[in-house]
Amino acid sequence: MNIGNFPIISNNISNRITTGAPHAGFQSDSDAVWMKDGVVQGSAQLLNPDFSARQGYREDYSIRDAAEYLWRQETQTFNLKDLDDPEKSKEFLENWRMQARWDLGIQDGGPTKDEVISAYIQDLQQNGLDGSVDWSALTRELDAFKATSPEELEDGLDYLASRYVAARDKLERNYTGEELTAQLAKLEEVYQAGKSGMIDGYTQALQDNLGLSDSDAQAVRDSFSTILAEKEETYRGALKQVHEAVEQTGPDSVWLKNHDAYIASQLRAADKAGQSEARYSVQDLAAAGQIAQSYRTEIFDASFCGRNEATLALGLSLADMKAETMISKGLVSENMAALLRNSRAQGHENALTALDQALAQRESHLAPGEPKGTFAPVDRSVFQGIYDATLNAFRQNGGDGAGAIRAGASYGQSITAQATARNPQALRWGISMESYWKNFYTAPDAKEVSPLEKSVNRLMEQIGKPSSLGSSAYQKYADSWRDFLAAIGGGGVNIRA
Repeated sequence: MNIGNFPIISNNISNRITTGAPHAGFQSDSDAVWMKDGVVQGSAQLLNPDFSARQGYREDYSIRDAAEYLWRQETQTFNLKDLDDPEKSKEFLENWRMQARWDLGIQDGGPTKDEVISAYIQDLQQNGLDGSVDWSALTRELDAFKATSPEELEDGLDYLASRYVAARDKLERNYTGEELTAQLAKLEEVYQAGKSGMIDGYTQALQDNLGLSDSDAQAVRDSFSTILAEKEETYRGALKQVHEAVEQTGPDSVWLKNHDAYIASQLRAADKAGQSEARYSVQDLAAAGQIAQSYRTEIFDASFCGRNEATLALGLSLADMKAETMISKGLVSENMAALLRNSRAQGHENALTALDQALAQRESHLAPGEPKGTFAPVDRSVFQGIYDATLNAFRQNGGDGAGAIRAGASYGQSITAQATARNPQALRWGISMESYWKNFYTAPDAKEVSPLEKSVNRLMEQIGKPSSLGSSAYQKYADSWRDFLAAIGGGGVNIRA
């Protein structure tokens, strides 16, 4: 059962933007999502890894893939100093045009990709590769891990450790003495930068959104370090096996033995680290990342008045119900369960503080004619009341998240009416909130679908997710809950105390 299958994008983008929640300050939909170069840009940036620089990251990295990467690096990397060399400039443009024709599927009688790469492989078989490391390429590869999503976390850790072990092995086989010492020092510099980028980026995302204490954040960092050290040791133990396999590739062994990215891919295929001694396992950290994504969405939108106390309560309660379900199903350790629960109150406070600051900003810049109190401060009793009603229902109904959302919405109608009585001038209460609850279970007419929803729908279709266009606010919460259960293995879970 893989936590990495948890549907990040559908939960964080479609539910964040299309729950039909009334904005705290009537923020325009066009403020939240816009189109840039034909791509939907979301208001809450996700941790999306860049795979473009990573050799053999997820797919099977064949011998031909390894050769093609080398060919591209050799023929399509252009240095500015080559501008003064007509022959080099001409050769670069010819190779670039040839690659473009291949990518476009143009058949014009020129050499085919298969012919070019086959000839290149023959050259590699005759001349081999030297033992140097392409530091700029390796730096780019590892630098890309500064943004790693929860679903890619384990693959990312495996990649970091295997690339390090393979590169170090190549240097140790090809250098000696002071030159080896200098090369290993450079490798440590590049590896530590990539490792720190990943660990610090991921940990900071957890701390900022889940409200981790400094000591908990340090425990997360320590866990990452332990896991990577264990993976490095595992891959070092697999080096002999991989080199023996490479020797069986015949003529290709001449160059493959010094292709550290290929060796790294074979290390990942050969072995995986066993039980970790880290306080938090990779699965723990991935699960925490999934919940942090949901929190991040709510906090970010609250900071632009894209949420109010009621919709924050429903959004964060949905995230916490998912966390409780993972805990009950044994998908996270007792240590991670404690971290998620202990940090929860601070995570809620982060979201409410973000909303309060956004309201204060709006209140300090009232438009002509807007009365004082149009953007009244956060009413924490509204948030806590709806949140408690939702979680209590969840515990009492045996873990039915959709049913708990219904209970939270029912209680929300009465408590937001009380908020209206206390702050009749507040724009987010009164008619706005009454309309939200009235239409909570009603799908909007097609004519009422906002440009925002249409943009999100196009994004969902691009990534193969079912459309939520025209769904009611409740249906989107229910769909998120259904998708979550399917992702962690299907079926409900009885969590009654």
